[in-house]
Formats: sequence, C-alpha cells, structure tokens
Amino acid sequence: MAISNQDRIGKAMELLRAGLAPFVEREFENQHKGKAEAAAREYFNNDRAVGDKPIAEWDVAALLRLMWESWNVVFNKALGRAERSLVQELRDCRNKWAHQEPFSSDDTDRALDSMARLLTAVSARRRRRSTRSS
Repeated sequence: MAISNQDRIGKAMELLRAGLAPFVEREFENQHKGKAEAAAREYFNNDRAVGDKPIAEWDVAALLRLMWESWNVVFNKALGRAERSLVQELRDCRNKWAHQEPFSSDDTDRALDSMARLLTAVSARRRRRSTRSS
C-alpha cells in the first residue's frame, strides 16, 4: 500500500524534530550559559506543551515556535532570513498536518524540501538507513 502525503509529512516532521532539537538546545545553551532550559521555557509561559522535559525532547511544534519567537536573541546569529522564512513555513505546514488538512503532492514535495533545507542549514546529522530487509 502506498504511503499517503499526510503520512509522509508526519514521518518527516519526526525527522525534523530529531535534527532540530540538538541545534536548538546548543544555540540556547551558547546564548544563556547554564540557563538554557529556563530561558527557553520563558517563551511558553508555563505551557504544558513543553512541561518539564529538556529541550531535546520537545516536539517539533515547540521547537519551531521557540526558534521563531527567540530569533532575534538566539538564532539570527547562526541563520539568515531565508532560514527564518523556512521556520515560519514549516510552522504552518506542521499546523496543517496536525489538523489533518490534505496535502497535494506538490505541497508535500515543497514541505519535504523545506525541511531538508532547514536541516542542512543547522548541519543536522544524517541518519543512516538500515540495510536490513524487513
């Protein structure tokens, strides 16, 4: 059975989360020296979305929101305007995905490309595919 565009986006969102989390955590730590977790939580006003979890365990929506809202303080030092546009585009994409809105093939390709571009910009590590057959 073919995988749906919704499922493709969902799988890619998890990879995006895995690639962004170490970068977001590192940049916050560089900016806030030992107080990264507390500084990051300030952007959420005790929102349950982040709870007591470390930044590395936040979901992709929280990571993208944190990047967007703290851009001028933290992320504009490492990334440019094009990457900021990708962050906002991917926030919109994630919301569309979370609300089960349909994705055309073109929209899916665009979302996957945007995710790849942002992950490249943050120098995310590539995950190796398993060579074992299922």
